[in-house]
Amino acid sequence: MLHGVFWSAMSTLPETYEVSVLVNTSLQWGRDIVSGALDYAYEMGPWYVRVYPNHPANAMQLPAGFRADGVIANVNSPEMAQALADYGAPVVNVADHTVEGIAAPSIRTDDNVSTRMAVDHFIERGFRRLAFVGPRHTPNPIWYAKVFRQTAEKEGLPHAEFTVHDNYRDQIDELVPWLRSLPKPIGILVWGLGVAQVVVDCCMRADIPVPHDVAVLCGSYDEVLSHACFPALSGILIPTRKIGHTAAQTLHRIMRGEKIPAKTTYIPPLGIREHLSTDTIKVEDGHMLKAIKFIREHAYEPFLIDDILRHVPMTRRSLERRFRQTFGHSIGDEIKRLRIGKARQLLVQTDLHMQEIAEACGYATYNHLTSVFKKTTGMSPRDYRKQQGGS
Repeated sequence: MLHGVFWSAMSTLPETYEVSVLVNTSLQWGRDIVSGALDYAYEMGPWYVRVYPNHPANAMQLPAGFRADGVIANVNSPEMAQALADYGAPVVNVADHTVEGIAAPSIRTDDNVSTRMAVDHFIERGFRRLAFVGPRHTPNPIWYAKVFRQTAEKEGLPHAEFTVHDNYRDQIDELVPWLRSLPKPIGILVWGLGVAQVVVDCCMRADIPVPHDVAVLCGSYDEVLSHACFPALSGILIPTRKIGHTAAQTLHRIMRGEKIPAKTTYIPPLGIREHLSTDTIKVEDGHMLKAIKFIREHAYEPFLIDDILRHVPMTRRSLERRFRQTFGHSIGDEIKRLRIGKARQLLVQTDLHMQEIAEACGYATYNHLTSVFKKTTGMSPRDYRKQQGGS
């Protein structure tokens, strides 16, 4: 059955487009792509948007009864690329890699930012050893692993890798001894939610405490499935709704006759949703452990370094010096990182007013938040919310 959104009297309007969205909506990723496309359709409609909820991720042909003036698709096979080329309608690709046979604009997550975010996440928790687990049978995880490796090397951090296959659940007998062999503590970035769940399960089988000895961060996040293991998985928030919105905007320009080059537009991730799988701090210095815990508990409140010193008996100069040596940045940078990270999430995931967001993040005024936010991200909070397709 075809599903869609319909505006009445559409046949009388000059720019009524019939747009098909070919993504797998069984996962949150696909549903968010559709939501972003519909956001744009509501802004610019009337459009008739066709969604094929049972369309498989690895489809090799168009669905039965397919028709469209334009297509937003997760093009994962040369056969699907050829089928779309033969059909002749303009296409915008939202797959995480480009396949042969498709000459169309692509919208995808910026993996350079994602992997940098992952490495920083582990460093901020005191991990100085890293690992990567993911497949090598598609281009994206190969590229993802390469960028993660390069980022770790820039930081001078030792790292290991484990390659999984299509039937990765059959590799448990290999994965368990590999996890046991790793020096601890270690932070592991995992490509793919299903693989990340298996990594956590294998740690449990091997009696390896998560997150104390092994912290597991997934390269993506799903509001439901990330909780389908224990401990619940931390994950990188992929900007899928923004990808869908940008894809629809790009497709609209093509359908109106504009020539758009077949290049890739990269959109940065929104941040990291933290859960128990990375909820630990590996710091041997007891004073620094107390300091970082105090800062994270009170980051969104007004406090001074003297407040930290009342909990950590040492001189101010020693505190600041040892904090920088331990975490690689200053106390002020840590507070700013936490506050701006929370602001990013609130801007995208809520409809709170700007002053409410400022106060929730520890800033007395919206002007103060704007000043710090712009220095950190290069744009104002309002522009960031607009760019990310927030409420």
